[in-house]
Amino acid sequence: MAGPLKAELTLEPASDWRLREYDDKCRMIRTFGSGEDRLTMWVDQGGLGSSFNITLIGEPVRYPYGPQIAVAFDPGEEVTRNYVTSKSSKGRPVLAMFGIEPISFERDTPKEPEEAIDDGGEETVDLTLANASDTLSSAEIEARYAAITAMTLSGGGLEPISLEMDDFLEMVSPLSDCADELTKRLSGRREDGSYAEGTPSLPKDQNTWAEQISQNYPFHLLREGQQGTVGVRLTINKQGRPSFCQVVRYDGPASFNDIACLQLLRYARFEPARNAGGEPRASFYLTSITYKISN
Repeated sequence: MAGPLKAELTLEPASDWRLREYDDKCRMIRTFGSGEDRLTMWVDQGGLGSSFNITLIGEPVRYPYGPQIAVAFDPGEEVTRNYVTSKSSKGRPVLAMFGIEPISFERDTPKEPEEAIDDGGEETVDLTLANASDTLSSAEIEARYAAITAMTLSGGGLEPISLEMDDFLEMVSPLSDCADELTKRLSGRREDGSYAEGTPSLPKDQNTWAEQISQNYPFHLLREGQQGTVGVRLTINKQGRPSFCQVVRYDGPASFNDIACLQLLRYARFEPARNAGGEPRASFYLTSITYKISN
């Protein structure tokens, strides 16, 4: 697969990363460029995970057209995917994407086996030093984040854009710490590791909103015969509305991620979780959406 296209508009950072903590998400904010090219970037997580929701706000992302754009993190390959458009409260153009994974968690090449040592003694195995198959160490994951130098957007009628960044790991670290604390709180986990008593979030009128979601199969993916499943973790607020959607896994084109989250946020309804005293509280709800073409 080809690497990222050469960008025509290169935007350098115009601010440091800033962390904002909300009831349902953690957000890192940074501004790139200036004047008409000023672009604000939000990187959101609703809990621990390998994916991020990315929102870009500003004139450089105005008027995209067509169903897909290409996103690449350098070094890395382009991923073609859907996107969501809107306007901010200040009237600025918005382009958002759900379930972005900036790095690959697969090994590039297998580790070379170490040379065997036969000292004549009894052979033993210490599994505390073992590696799970195809699992990167935390040091390898950090190295991959640290290697990111830019995010590139192209296609969809947009002028190709490159956002220069040489401190992606510095952004990920505080975001992950915030997401860790958020995960503990929304999962109802106490400081000692036990879970608070109460009732979980439960779907309300699920058949109704499931039908609404199934009727919104992305046309271009249907035409291409594409199928897939998107696993998500929703944050359900005290009113029983999903307020945040984080992709935790997907099988199929990444283009399904955006439509799945968008439709769940729009249509899904729940009975909120409640604490031991019967008071509603925000919580997680895990679900999946399968897009399958009927014969």
